[in-house]
This record gives sequence, C-alpha cells and structure tokens, in this order.
Amino acid sequence: MRKSVLAIALCVSAVWAGGCVVVVDEESRESREHEHFSADPTIAEIDAIGKLSFESDREQGYKRIAQRQDLSAHAQVHLVEAALGKLAFDNAKQEVLLMLIENPGFCSEAEHAILEKLDRLAFENSKTKILEAISKRKA
Repeated sequence: MRKSVLAIALCVSAVWAGGCVVVVDEESRESREHEHFSADPTIAEIDAIGKLSFESDREQGYKRIAQRQDLSAHAQVHLVEAALGKLAFDNAKQEVLLMLIENPGFCSEAEHAILEKLDRLAFENSKTKILEAISKRKA
C-alpha cells in the first residue's frame, strides 16, 4: 500500500513540477508570421491608423488614404472594413466612404464590401447618401 501511495505521489509531483511540454513547429510558425505581412504597405498604414487614439485622427488618416489614386482593390476593401469597424460616428464613416467612392480608382470589390456592410451605418440618411453616391458614379 505504501509503495502505491508513494508511486502515485511521485507521478503527481512529476506532472505538477514538469508542467506541460509544448512542441512548436518552427516552419509552420514562420509561415504564419509571414501571412500577417502584405506586399501592399497601404494595408499596414490602414492598420496603424486604426490604432490611433482619437476618432478625428483616424478619420483624417482614412480620408487621406481614400483619396489616393493608386489604391489596390485589396487596400480599398481593407479601408472600407477599417473605416466601418474603427470609426464610431456615422458622419466620419460616411465621409471616408464618400471620398473612396469619388476616387477615380474606386473598384467593384470595394463597392461590394460597402454594400455588404452598409448595415454598420446606424442612420438611414447615411446609408442613403452612400447608395446615392454609388448610383451617381454608375450613371
């Protein structure tokens, strides 16, 4: 009996003292780290702007990007998602989206992203202005 208790105590102590062992596959870890980096530095810039403390600073940063002529489709979609996710006020979201829609390089992927996420705008007036701008652009 004494040997059984001693064996159990020894096993419990070994597990408790040893903790858990984690095996990390460096190759898969490295590939996951590279997934976070995009070839388009504008994506990183959009993410950095999203971390700014003040709403007005985020709005101004997103507006500057929305006016760029050479925005890739991926960057435009990312900007739409960031503006709708990181800006709190409808008027700020609306202004960024309108600037992007008015950009000559505005693409169908960004339009699709806006239309899919239009419900993130709280006010019908804001939604209507966005829809009118898209419609006007197609005319």
